[in-house]
Amino acid sequence: VGNLRLDKGEGSTSDLAVSLALVSSLLGIPVRSDTAFVGEVGLLGELRTVPFIEKRILEARRMGFSRIVSSRDKKSRRTTGKPKFSKSQGIDWIQCDNLLDALNEGLVRSLPKKGTPRRKFQDSTQSPRSVPELMLDEVILDDDDYEDFA
Repeated sequence: VGNLRLDKGEGSTSDLAVSLALVSSLLGIPVRSDTAFVGEVGLLGELRTVPFIEKRILEARRMGFSRIVSSRDKKSRRTTGKPKFSKSQGIDWIQCDNLLDALNEGLVRSLPKKGTPRRKFQDSTQSPRSVPELMLDEVILDDDDYEDFA
């Protein structure tokens, strides 16, 4: 089908952008068009610092973005639990600690709160509208289950 390679030396700095695109597609919530995303996402959803963030901010501004969402820089690495808002090089810089904060800053509306009622889908044409509707905790795949899908 398609082929996209993000491993040309700094592919992991695209993790955040790819994560936003996937969640946006799954939930039907558009990504803000004025925002760029830079960050590496860990297995537990934590955002890791990326090298040369100042250069990336300048490039995002040059490309016409007015906001950039990234992991925290090394100076402000102390976790406060809330995104840090600042202005850097003429662009709004939102520094987040985890993927959930970045999602809420990067989508046009916040994700639905946990605990919203789950809806079972009647047919495959319906798409989920919130994270709980994805029912990710109910699906566990291992190598033995793979033959069921092949």
